[in-house]
Amino acid sequence: MAMQFRFLLAVALSATAGQAGAEVARADFVNGTVAVVGADGARRALAKGGELNNGELVATGDGRAQLKFTDGALVSLQPRTEFKVDEYRFQGANDGSERGFFSLFKGAFRTVTGLIGKGKRDAYLVRTEVATIGIRGTEYGAELDNGLRVTTTGGEIEVCNQAGCTPVGAGQSAYTPNANTKPEYTTDKVSGTPTPPPPDPKLYPEKPPVAVLTSGTGFGVVYSTYDVSSPPPLGATGHVSDATATFDELGGLSGLSAASGAPVAPAAGAPTAHAERATDGSGVIAWGRWASGTFAAIPVSQFHYVAGIPTPSSDLAALSGIKATYALVGATTPTAASGALGGIVTGSLSVQFGATTHIATLLNVPIGGGSFTLSGSGITGFPAFTDSAVTLSCSPCPVGAGPGSATVNGMFFGSGASHAGMTYLFNGGGTLGDVTGAAAFRR
Repeated sequence: MAMQFRFLLAVALSATAGQAGAEVARADFVNGTVAVVGADGARRALAKGGELNNGELVATGDGRAQLKFTDGALVSLQPRTEFKVDEYRFQGANDGSERGFFSLFKGAFRTVTGLIGKGKRDAYLVRTEVATIGIRGTEYGAELDNGLRVTTTGGEIEVCNQAGCTPVGAGQSAYTPNANTKPEYTTDKVSGTPTPPPPDPKLYPEKPPVAVLTSGTGFGVVYSTYDVSSPPPLGATGHVSDATATFDELGGLSGLSAASGAPVAPAAGAPTAHAERATDGSGVIAWGRWASGTFAAIPVSQFHYVAGIPTPSSDLAALSGIKATYALVGATTPTAASGALGGIVTGSLSVQFGATTHIATLLNVPIGGGSFTLSGSGITGFPAFTDSAVTLSCSPCPVGAGPGSATVNGMFFGSGASHAGMTYLFNGGGTLGDVTGAAAFRR
């Protein structure tokens, strides 16, 4: 199962690479025999000053190498390490297009991150077959050997897998043996990781407070999930309105109870295990994914959500006649009923506000070696909207998949409809089964 997960992950990430072949880093230091493996399998030796391109993998063998990326990041690779650049984009500044997505297949590395990830948390990610590592400007080490071990020496990282997420601050270490065990704190550090010195305020200035949602009433939630009460897992998507919601210290939705008359509600005290959770720091919206839980008294898995305070209907009059474009600020990892995980979701919303608000959506969902596109221009509704006839296409298409339709549910959040959230459900074919996920937008 681990090898299958690794293969599907590599395929999905390769399909998203936006600058294949472009130089992204150079070798500051090389000791011993170190090889670079291209996307076509061709190998070449890496020497000091040698370049590394998008989509290429560095295999250190018995050697070592230090890479300097164009955003200023340094990555020191230890012996017997395989480290791949899945997708890297940097135009010289944090303009929203930057990306730093990597894979660690074996071995260990230490890094001082650069500009990517400092302003946009989901712009940086290191994936392994055990867990993913996310950051917001930091120094840390990671070692993949009979599980994943991490040690942070400056800033903070977050290690997530199917069982949940664990923040790891300066001086802390965490370990997880497999993808189904939540990362736990440990006193064992990554080999060669020094005790952190006092933080340099120039490198790590005090972070401004980040607004997150606080527990209370009046929340709206759009969701997609799998009913696992009887096989096979069946996808479902919908809304919960006027709900009482609780949020954890990181702003993730940790509990929900719907008001009378709402279509669905989770059982009291529903257990959740966050696999992902995020906000944009506005205090208006949150999105994430529970690995498991109980919803409407039914056991569920992969519960994707977007939550927030719905836009008041009174705001619609002020918005009438306005055409707005919403940019994607974050999305959950797409999941399939088969257990497959997808790649990086992209997309946007276009909205024409009025007596009847029209929404056009374009969403690209890579999963199972294929790339699905959801497009619809006839969606209506405010503040909640839904459409079960969104056009679905794919290229390439996984086995058994083809053109069809998808269901989306969404909601506008915040004053003046500053944000929007959407969940989706579609059939990915005989190999994948139902595919679900969530996306958050800001105008």
